[in-house]
Amino acid sequence: MTRQPDFRTAPQPSRGPAWGWLSLAVGILALLASAYLAATTRVEANASARHLAEVAGEVKALAAREAAVSARPAAGAERLRAADAPPARIVADVAAALPPDVRLERLAIDYERGGRLELGVVARSASAWDRLLERLERAPRIREVEPGPEAREGEVRSAVRARWSAAP
Repeated sequence: MTRQPDFRTAPQPSRGPAWGWLSLAVGILALLASAYLAATTRVEANASARHLAEVAGEVKALAAREAAVSARPAAGAERLRAADAPPARIVADVAAALPPDVRLERLAIDYERGGRLELGVVARSASAWDRLLERLERAPRIREVEPGPEAREGEVRSAVRARWSAAP
């Protein structure tokens, strides 16, 4: 027995092919959107790579310039040899200039820059700080005293730059 179509009802449209076209359209849109995003990302990546190359070139040039500047001694200062200025001698000269109410926290000696000194000091008062600067100025082997920033209320913590000279 074969079934005969019922012509009394309206035919129902098939939903299978419509979903297929819709899925295809969504897939094409997703493909186009991802291609656009990939292209813009590549353009941004190329721009970033160019910028990175420029910055790397600038860093390299600045490093070479810094090396040239640090290799050359300061104006009027020749390289100081450790044999001519043993650290114990420099420390003794600095200690002799310290007033009793000033404490030396740090001392850096740069032989490459002609005996450049950097002192980290703590003074109990502003008057002790002033006495320290006066004594450093009068010290026979300590030259070019440059005091750092200071706050004159209570304890004074600061840095002092100077140059040690082998000749008094």
